[in-house]
Amino acid sequence: MFEDETVDIACPKCGFKNSLLVRELEQSSETHIVCQGCQVGVIVEASEFQHRLHEISNEVEAMQIQAREAGHKSPKPRKGDFQI
Repeated sequence: MFEDETVDIACPKCGFKNSLLVRELEQSSETHIVCQGCQVGVIVEASEFQHRLHEISNEVEAMQIQAREAGHKSPKPRKGDFQI
């Protein structure tokens, strides 16, 4: 769902914000990047991020189910319901 979104990771040395695809954080518990600002190697631990992403995905799925259920309960509009 969020695979093509990016997350900004601030470099602990220079503070430069490096963009990282969510898909890269989902694939492993640890991701290695090179800061585009100062060229230092940065290790990003993704376990907490993965846990929170899973929670958010579950919340979005629950909202989608509620929206579908609410849509089924409301009556369909009729021709006379609209004014021009």
